[in-house]
Amino acid sequence: MTDDRDPSISPSAVAIDEAPPHESPQPTWRWLLRNAEEILTGLLLAVMLSSVGLGVFWRFVLGQPLSWTEEVVLICMVWLCFLGASVVTKHNEHILIDFFVALAPQRVAHAMKIFCLVVITGVLVVLLWQGILLLEVTQDVTTIALGIPTMYMYAAIPVSAFLMLIHNTRNLLSAIRS
Repeated sequence: MTDDRDPSISPSAVAIDEAPPHESPQPTWRWLLRNAEEILTGLLLAVMLSSVGLGVFWRFVLGQPLSWTEEVVLICMVWLCFLGASVVTKHNEHILIDFFVALAPQRVAHAMKIFCLVVITGVLVVLLWQGILLLEVTQDVTTIALGIPTMYMYAAIPVSAFLMLIHNTRNLLSAIRS
């Protein structure tokens, strides 16, 4: 057998030439949609920290406290906590105690995982339902400084429960298939 390759070309250069073409990157809108929860939690954290900074500056440097910063921080914190729970569910990264699962045989451990995901799905359905009921009760109650309905703050509960329900269902179907 004869080697027809040019001896001046290194083997790594040949491997690069023979590699399949690079896949095109995903569109920006698809990346934004796929990472919307993470982006929104980052923005909420930035708004929350900015509001705290403004409140401290105005109160202690200018001597004129702003009345609205505490409410903005509260609203951001509520949304941040619930959307953060949704992000963690999306990536299947919730804290768990796996003592009994680690001791169980693999088939039993898998059944326990599926059982837990089914129970979590039920809890999320109840959370979604009760969150919607909470919105109905709080739609006429307004915040003191901002004067906006508190339902906008409490909307984090059903919105995040719905998102967690989607992610948990995906995790459950994945667990059933495996």
